[in-house]
Amino acid sequence: MKTTNVIAVDLGASSGRLISGSFDGKKIELAEQFRFSNLPVQVVNDLQWDYIKILQEIKYGLGIANRDLSSIDSLSIDTWGVDYGLLNRRGQLLYAPHSYRDPRVEQFEAKLYSIIDKKTLFTQTGNQPDKINTILQLFSDLQLNPELKQEISHVLFMPNLISYFLTGKYLNEFTISSTSGLLDATTRSSSPALFEKLGFDLSWFGDVSKQGTVLGTLLPDITREVNLRQPVKVITSVGHDTAAALLALPIDAREREQTAFISSGTWSIVGTQTPSPVVNDSAFNNGLTNEGCFDGSNRLLRNITGLWIIQELQREWSNKGKMIDFGKMVEMASSTSTNSYIDPNDASFALPNQMEEKIIDYLRRTNQDLPETKGELIRIVIESLAFTYRQVLDDLAVATNQPIKKVYMFGGGIQNELLVQLTADFTGKEVITGPIEASVLGNIASQLLTLNLVDAKNMHEIMKASYTVQHIHPQPCINLSQKYTTFQSVSRMIGN
Repeated sequence: MKTTNVIAVDLGASSGRLISGSFDGKKIELAEQFRFSNLPVQVVNDLQWDYIKILQEIKYGLGIANRDLSSIDSLSIDTWGVDYGLLNRRGQLLYAPHSYRDPRVEQFEAKLYSIIDKKTLFTQTGNQPDKINTILQLFSDLQLNPELKQEISHVLFMPNLISYFLTGKYLNEFTISSTSGLLDATTRSSSPALFEKLGFDLSWFGDVSKQGTVLGTLLPDITREVNLRQPVKVITSVGHDTAAALLALPIDAREREQTAFISSGTWSIVGTQTPSPVVNDSAFNNGLTNEGCFDGSNRLLRNITGLWIIQELQREWSNKGKMIDFGKMVEMASSTSTNSYIDPNDASFALPNQMEEKIIDYLRRTNQDLPETKGELIRIVIESLAFTYRQVLDDLAVATNQPIKKVYMFGGGIQNELLVQLTADFTGKEVITGPIEASVLGNIASQLLTLNLVDAKNMHEIMKASYTVQHIHPQPCINLSQKYTTFQSVSRMIGN
């Protein structure tokens, strides 16, 4: 079989990368072509994505890949969820896309939920109401700028917006659309009743693409600019990075319903796959949300403010002239202990700046011992994350009425060996780690599926051949039950 070379453009909330996948019919070999920073930019009162930089960096990375590879057959883009761009009737972007951390939504949250209450919204869409969701962001945009109703022609989610810049073609994909709070939980298409209530136009989003579509080829101007040897197909395959990552797990369909996953990075995402959305009271009350998978099935999960807190501590200390790399931070935390905890999802930790001060304030408000060293502070965050993982796994088992037998942990967070070991210790389950670049592998897998180069039934075998996993076994933990009870108690003290 001729080797197929495809490019995964994997955009995260702090960095972007172009990674090639070479498929020989049996396994996928990855090669990083280019990596760049991708951070939202504060512009007066708005926190926005630098979409021009993103586009330019992608083109630059394609130029590097073009020199490195014998051919490039296709590319596809995956990103974080919920964010979007607004296009007018001439196909022009109305303004830079906002980051999900932009605070403009706060003044309109109560108004949205006076139109449709949170429980009804969850029942209709399967999405847990959240400040970051597209539904609240778009509602806020229209409240701030009513004239947008006459100007908007298309609303494109971030991976589909970047694909539009590359091809000039509009199409929204299912997995990324499913994070918006705008799809009907039963039909998994845009909800006409919800759109009418909120004054949204169904035509803005168009039809939702499922299970991969060849959108077209790169625009001729880009092909010439990058000096590509041949036209490159742009595929709308799996737009959301977590949905992509699930395609990379080396397990077959029968195992997935009793397997939990933890995507550990800036965000931690803890969930399990289900045949369809789970919209019962248990799921709603425990903050679980439903999002789509590439094959049309469902992922029931909870988003947790994850290693973002550690990243912010590092940035804050660096700005004060005390740069500590992540490896050293883990080493400092490993040599100490704690009996104090935070709720990582407390609203105070969602926004940047003064993270150490926010943690100390949380501990004071919950009458806990304060850390005496930076190592103790880091340990508090890491143990709190591991206990949060345990809580969500317990909630998933109740909501689905299915036992969780395995835990797969992937993403950059698996490089934090202390977090991985504590996750095994605190949950009492074996944790299987790998790969770090799970979303990239899944992105590549989705392209191969869309191009009909592989059979979905055999994908788990291809993944087994493409990377190795590590098995982390739980170790005895002194006073674990008491520590978990303390964590649960303090995490309930402050309402979010």
